Amino acid sequence: MIFLLVYVAVLFLHAWLTARRSPDRDTYFVNGRRSSARLVALSIVASCVGGSATMGMAGLAWQVGTPAIWWLMSGSLGLILLSIFLARKVRGSGAMTMPEMLTTFLGAPSRALASVIIVTAWLAILAAQFSALATIIAPLAGIDKNVAMFVGAIVLVGHTLAGGQASVMKTDLWQFSILLLSLMVALLFTLHLGGGQALATVKLEVFNEQFPISKLRYFLLILGGSYVVCPMLFGRLLTARNEQAARRGGLWAAAGLTLTAALIVALGISCRDLVPVGTPPEQVLTTTLLIHLPSWAATLILLGIFSAIFSAADSCLLTAASVCSNDILRRPGVMTCRLCLIFLGVMGLILALPGKGILSLLLMANDIYVCGVVPPVFVGMLLHNKAHFHPWGMAIAILGGGLLGLTAALTGVSDWSFAGLIFSLLMSLASARRLSLPARKEAMASVDPGISAS
Repeated sequence: MIFLLVYVAVLFLHAWLTARRSPDRDTYFVNGRRSSARLVALSIVASCVGGSATMGMAGLAWQVGTPAIWWLMSGSLGLILLSIFLARKVRGSGAMTMPEMLTTFLGAPSRALASVIIVTAWLAILAAQFSALATIIAPLAGIDKNVAMFVGAIVLVGHTLAGGQASVMKTDLWQFSILLLSLMVALLFTLHLGGGQALATVKLEVFNEQFPISKLRYFLLILGGSYVVCPMLFGRLLTARNEQAARRGGLWAAAGLTLTAALIVALGISCRDLVPVGTPPEQVLTTTLLIHLPSWAATLILLGIFSAIFSAADSCLLTAASVCSNDILRRPGVMTCRLCLIFLGVMGLILALPGKGILSLLLMANDIYVCGVVPPVFVGMLLHNKAHFHPWGMAIAILGGGLLGLTAALTGVSDWSFAGLIFSLLMSLASARRLSLPARKEAMASVDPGISAS
């Protein structure tokens, strides 16, 4: 409890110091566009390795072995594609949010449509993060889960409200450090308690009976796709000091995600001889493993998981609020964004109350977003200097793919997800019209003004 109070006090102190400097719009939305490649990379890794990735992937590794690494490895591959093909265009756009740049790349209708999908999807993710925060705060503070959820929401909204992107990115650094330390301590203890035998005998597999190739395909396309085109990751790249820093930061983040994934998978596998069969996978790192550890180590691990959840949740909240104010309300000011933060925080808290089916909402939101938004945005940005896209054709691609993704979520049939991806991809390509050479130069100059001089 003392450690949690100190942790929260540091968060609020940092938020208060940031708020005193009255951040302007650029600082609040994109950290003044002055982030180094290292800061971009660390912030991306901290935001991507949330509570679901930490507890979920460790539990999956405990169940299926090494194929669990695809939980984050698919994200690493998606991040590599983003960094190689899109990072320079993202940073060169000079936008505040991802939907803002869609007016240039896809057409005006896509901006509004994608904005609504993003805010809806990220609200479901935020609700899941609130629920996860409560599972950590409740045992640490000894309070009811609903009360813990309310406390977590207050801390999260208050911290994010004060300094925006500048505050979030600074706290990401030490939050990820706490997580990394806690994971290494947990692994050392599990090895000391006999978990090394499980690691030594485990098979290095890409897929197996418990993790079939159909699941691998889903991870690569759906989870990986959410990293190729992601408003949160685009937001981090927009904070980079230049295009080179954006690209390097993305590639370094992919490497960091891979190493972190390997550490979490090793920890999950090493728990096999310590955690009884029949344990819910999501409890492997919390209620089950912690009974084997001294109190100080258990507290450190809980704080590490809390840090993982918090660093993902504040990025999620800020992403949704930025899109809401900048692209839906079209009022990209600090005050408007703060009001959106409060509103979305309240809505996420209401959605996270017991009995609301958070996991199903989370999966549904992800299917709708990836199937509807990812292929059109990737194609539109990749081919921007070679083709012109019919605005309403791209809007239909987003809407049709999203509806097929919704069908997949409602029916539980993953083939609808792949159908959504194929439809939105083919519709995007069908909306393309080849540009003449002068038009290509003009299109390239709209993304990189320096091209017009050449």
